[in-house]
Amino acid sequence: FGYKMIAFSSLAIAFAGSLVWAHHMFTSGMSDLAVLIFSFLTFVVAIPSAIKVFNWMGTLYQGSIHLEPPLYYALGFIFMFSVGGLTGLVLGSAGTDIHVHDTYFVVAHFHYVIFGGTGFGIFAAMHYWFPKIFGRMYDKAQAVRAFWIVLVGMNVLYFPMFVLGLQGMPRRYYDYLPQYATGQFISTVGSWILALGILLMFWNLYRGIRAGRAVGANPWGGATLEWTLASPPPHHDFP
Repeated sequence: FGYKMIAFSSLAIAFAGSLVWAHHMFTSGMSDLAVLIFSFLTFVVAIPSAIKVFNWMGTLYQGSIHLEPPLYYALGFIFMFSVGGLTGLVLGSAGTDIHVHDTYFVVAHFHYVIFGGTGFGIFAAMHYWFPKIFGRMYDKAQAVRAFWIVLVGMNVLYFPMFVLGLQGMPRRYYDYLPQYATGQFISTVGSWILALGILLMFWNLYRGIRAGRAVGANPWGGATLEWTLASPPPHHDFP
């Protein structure tokens, strides 16, 4: 059932998402009827997106899970993706979107979805298949520390932008008024924290490639096919 729901919700997001393009145009003078239709379609996308989140959480619930570095990043992905999705409802509602349209609120929402979602998903995959690709393991404790630094930096960087957007600060301007200086300063500090975390993450992975301890074919205890092979996999692996 879970796999079917994931497949259905993915197709539903792709289909419904192709119909919502005009939610970027609520302030362009389009008709009230068009605003109503595209606002409704935008809310429809939230349904399969929520199904995916609850499906992921349901998979974790009472499961035999181990808090290894890949799972930390996967959990961070779910949190970030959820924040991005919930703030997307603010932009899908015409009444609130007219106020925050083309402000830093949109910048924050976009980065929570794209970097908080896609980025953390990629980081989880990098840490999960790293021992399969290289036959070595990185420093797990260092990987967890890097994760927390990245998570904190990400939120310190982008969450103040929600507030700046609600205050009316427009995006795509190279400068800003003095009343936005505090939020900009906090975001700048967050960017330094995030950069530090990413550098530590990649340095830890690089050290793992060069001097990490050798691991067997299945260090995670995974049940899928790739973990039945040696690490790294040989050529002509599945005759």
